[in-house]
Amino acid sequence: MIVAVHALLGATLARLCKTHTQAAVLGSASHPLADMLPHRDLEVPEEALLLAATLTLIAASRGVGSREFAGALGAAAPDLENLIGRMFGIPDEQLLLPTHSQYHGRKSRDFSGQVAIALVGLAALFLPAGSCD
Repeated sequence: MIVAVHALLGATLARLCKTHTQAAVLGSASHPLADMLPHRDLEVPEEALLLAATLTLIAASRGVGSREFAGALGAAAPDLENLIGRMFGIPDEQLLLPTHSQYHGRKSRDFSGQVAIALVGLAALFLPAGSCD
């Protein structure tokens, strides 16, 4: 999954949380679920640029101290493992997160699923926030 899509999903889910900690944990928990979808990753420079743009958008619209920003960081953080793996030539099979070592092998040439998730995330960021008690 493109890391920017993870961040958008984490920010969207964070709107259901009451605390920054809950938002970060829920964002992090959403990461493996999103990774289970067939997907295609981009190269590191493109991933970094898209993540920076996404985090900038979330920070500008919700604030760096917002639950949405915490959820975005929590959701994006597990992909640090992919970055480290690529930098040091570690094969996917040797990565620690099961969704990075197993499901990242199910590549798709189609970005439509990721685009749909990103659009839903963007739309949800600009809707009134809900809360789960």
